[in-house]
Formats: sequence, structure tokens, C-alpha cells
Amino acid sequence: MEHDARRARDAWIACRCQLGEPGAFEMLVAEMERPLFYFVLKLLGNEDAALDVLQEVWFKVFRTIGKLRAPEALRAWLYKVARGTALNRVREATSRSDCEEPLGDAPDAAFDGAGEGLGVGPDQAFEVHEALDRLDRRHREVLVLLFLEGLSVDEIAAVVAVPPGTVKSRIYHAKRALRALMGLRS
Repeated sequence: MEHDARRARDAWIACRCQLGEPGAFEMLVAEMERPLFYFVLKLLGNEDAALDVLQEVWFKVFRTIGKLRAPEALRAWLYKVARGTALNRVREATSRSDCEEPLGDAPDAAFDGAGEGLGVGPDQAFEVHEALDRLDRRHREVLVLLFLEGLSVDEIAAVVAVPPGTVKSRIYHAKRALRALMGLRS
């Protein structure tokens, strides 16, 4: 039920933004900036680069939200824009020189549900953050979308542009890898 309420609220915010209502875009930014920042940070591993990408994401969203045809899919669309923008940054950095080393710094409370479904408690949040940083990007991004945003497999598939079966496989292997990194039993 919580998922349905969130989708309805997302649709309401998206429609308000599309209509150009005062304060609507600020409401969207206030609600989504922190989770989008965390997602981009986990993709890039560098706080300054993540902030730059997030600024670019908000610019793109502001310009293109009118083209969003399914307002209830706002959250997945935002993650797709963020992912594409972050991966473009990685490609640009790679073509110029070697990618920067990840910093591993993340906001402490940005991932409150980090251990859900992994058999770890809230007291292990720091270890989960560190272990996430050591995962392959493909595995890290599906776990962040699953646990941070509670996106469905189909929504994650739309964000990362792979079939739902691939998402399920990545989630399975990501959970196993995360447990192994944390020294937990599968």
C-alpha cells in the first residue's frame, strides 16, 4: 500500500511540475535530492562529481519533465535520467584519463534501509555502506534502487535498461556478494 501511495504522490508532484505550478519543482527537488545524490554517489564514488552530476540532472529534469508521459513513474524516470547522466560522466572521464578513485564517503542517514533483506541490522549501516562501495557498479546500483527507493524489479529494469530477469539475477548475485564482503552467511 505504501508503494501505491508513493506512486500517487509522485504523479501529483509530476503533474504540478508539468503545469508549472509555483513551488512544485522545489517540492520535487526537496523530496528527491538526497536519494538521487546517494544513487549518483554510489555510481561515481566521488562526492564532488556526484554534486556536479546532480546539478546537471536537475537541469535536464526541469527542461524535460513536460515530456514525461507516465507521471506515476516519476521516480523511476528520475533515476534513469540520473543514471544516464552519471554514466556519461564516467565515459567522458574515461576517455580523458583514468577514472578517479572512489572516496567512499556517503551521507550517514542516506540509506536507512541498507540492511533490509540482507540479514543485517541498523547498527551495521556503516559496514553496508562500505561493502556497497566495493561491489561492481551493476550490482551496487540495483541494490541501491531496491533498498533505498523500494523500486520494483520492473521499475529497476526500466532504469538500468535491462530485462527484469537480468535485474533479478543481479539482485541475487549482489546480495550474495554483499553478504560475502560483510562476512555474513548466505
